[in-house]
Amino acid sequence: MNKTVTANISGIVFNVESEAYEKLHKYLTTIRNYFHDSDGKDEIMADIESRIAELFRESLQNGKDVITMAEVQRVVEIMGEPEQYMDNPSDCLLYTSDAADDLL
Repeated sequence: MNKTVTANISGIVFNVESEAYEKLHKYLTTIRNYFHDSDGKDEIMADIESRIAELFRESLQNGKDVITMAEVQRVVEIMGEPEQYMDNPSDCLLYTSDAADDLL
């Protein structure tokens, strides 16, 4: 039995396995860190979260009720690793649990 959490992504509520949520949270935090000084950062993050919600909804259409690590990994594969958003990955806090916890 796996623990699940409820996550609101782009206005849509999903039940997400706890470990999958942690990975997704770290992923989004790393991307948010990169864009923190960018003009339009809120719009950029809203677009990213909207696409993630769309991909999760597609996964749930196959009769699933919970987003698992497999779905989160699929999203990361489709959207790209956070480092791919960055000109210089060393300029951004890469996703570690300490960095994610400090920022949100």
